[in-house]
Amino acid sequence: MIIDGHSHMFTKSMFGKLPPNIPERFKKMQEHTVEDNTKAWISAMDRLGIEKTVFMSTSRLNKDFIEFIGSSDRLVGFAKMNPTASDAIKVLKEEIEAGMKGVKLYASEGEFDVGSKDAYPFYKHCEENQIPITIHFGVTIGFSSDLRTGNPLLISKALKDFPELKFTIAHFGAGFFREVLMLRYKQPNLSVDTSGTNNWLAHQDSNLTLKDVFRKSIEVFTTEGLIYGSDTTIFPDGYRDHILKQQTDILKELDLSKADQEKIMYGNAKRIFGI
Repeated sequence: MIIDGHSHMFTKSMFGKLPPNIPERFKKMQEHTVEDNTKAWISAMDRLGIEKTVFMSTSRLNKDFIEFIGSSDRLVGFAKMNPTASDAIKVLKEEIEAGMKGVKLYASEGEFDVGSKDAYPFYKHCEENQIPITIHFGVTIGFSSDLRTGNPLLISKALKDFPELKFTIAHFGAGFFREVLMLRYKQPNLSVDTSGTNNWLAHQDSNLTLKDVFRKSIEVFTTEGLIYGSDTTIFPDGYRDHILKQQTDILKELDLSKADQEKIMYGNAKRIFGI
């Protein structure tokens, strides 16, 4: 049983202003309709035995994304939010009304500081309404990234101030792995997702392999603190079968029980995200 806890879908309307020299694959992502995405995703999920996939929106209150999420109860949407915006709670209520089940914060875009007190009313609302939050810290392919706001330590105090709010850090921290491990100290409301190529490893001053990262994460977070994700966009390359295989192989190589493997691949996302 599998839940993919971190992926994306794109139509032309979901891209903001793009630089003229964007990679060809980004251009191809814009060529497909909501219907194209729905068919491709359901087909891939059926083929691979994926019960549900969680999609992280990159555009606020986007009609195509809302239509896509509403097309099947197997497609779960997380709303892109700025928690420090004056209308953040109002917009989130609209997103939830439209079918979203959680929040995605793109901390590395430099738009806001996740640790700011201005974000606290938003966090309080999410805690009171059991709305989970996934945060992208660290490196990113985004065109406006700023690592000054991408350090996971910025969320340290909020983790303590909102102990019932479920935070998940994407991509093992995408380069801030050490910081993510430290954040877990006495903070059971924090989890990590495994999503993507994890190519941030090439920019570390250590010789850690992805298997090492999994082993250490399980040691610190336990098997109840990891959520499988592929970071697939489906177009133009299809589902990232190689990432699914790579990560399931690692779990087997670590001699985890079937029950623990299922927690990471399925149960944790179901419990933490409430889906």
